[in-house]
Amino acid sequence: MSRLQEKVQARTKQAIGQMIGDDKLIVEGKEQERHAEEPQQGADQRTAADRSDTTE
Repeated sequence: MSRLQEKVQARTKQAIGQMIGDDKLIVEGKEQERHAEEPQQGADQRTAADRSDTTE
């Protein structure tokens, strides 16, 4: 999923959570949005680290 799509999905979760009063959904949307806004380089480094953990 592209970063833009992930951000839109996160904001949608937050809006729906607010409409129905679901605090868990709001928090989940905020976490997803924060993840989507991470610098791509940091995400690449984390992925490389994850791969090295599984090969050892």
